[in-house]
Amino acid sequence: MQFTPEAIEQFRLKLLYKARYHLGSFCADVDDVVQETLRRFLSAANDGKMRNRESIGAFLNGICNNVILEYRRHLWRDPQWEVNGHGAERSVAPEAEILDLRQDIDAGLAQLSQRDRFILCAFFLEEKTKEEICREVGLPKNQFRVALFRAKERFRRIYRERL
Repeated sequence: MQFTPEAIEQFRLKLLYKARYHLGSFCADVDDVVQETLRRFLSAANDGKMRNRESIGAFLNGICNNVILEYRRHLWRDPQWEVNGHGAERSVAPEAEILDLRQDIDAGLAQLSQRDRFILCAFFLEEKTKEEICREVGLPKNQFRVALFRAKERFRRIYRERL
């Protein structure tokens, strides 16, 4: 599917308005969000991934929403830098922090039931599939999500109490 330069420019202006609305007009990365949205849109259009060619606006809007959410997750995960460009100084070496974190996690896991500990370790550390874990624990497949959720909640409660 081919688009004229005028159509792409019209898409860019509408995306720019949408990105500024959701990210703020002073966000320095608005142009990057718009550029990434257009790149993904044109790639999907050229690969024939659009199901309904009459709803180009809705398809473009969905892509833009995804890019904005990814941008926000990126901001949330990355450490914040100070104005002078230097990150916050650490009081201890990163290796010591990792060691303390591992000890806290091990202590929290030790307080869980054997089933909860197995489910969490198998799913997150050993990266076993849901089917493998259910087979080993003897858990029905439709109950796995509930068991995983409850195990995470129990671990989270124990871990927070330790802090």
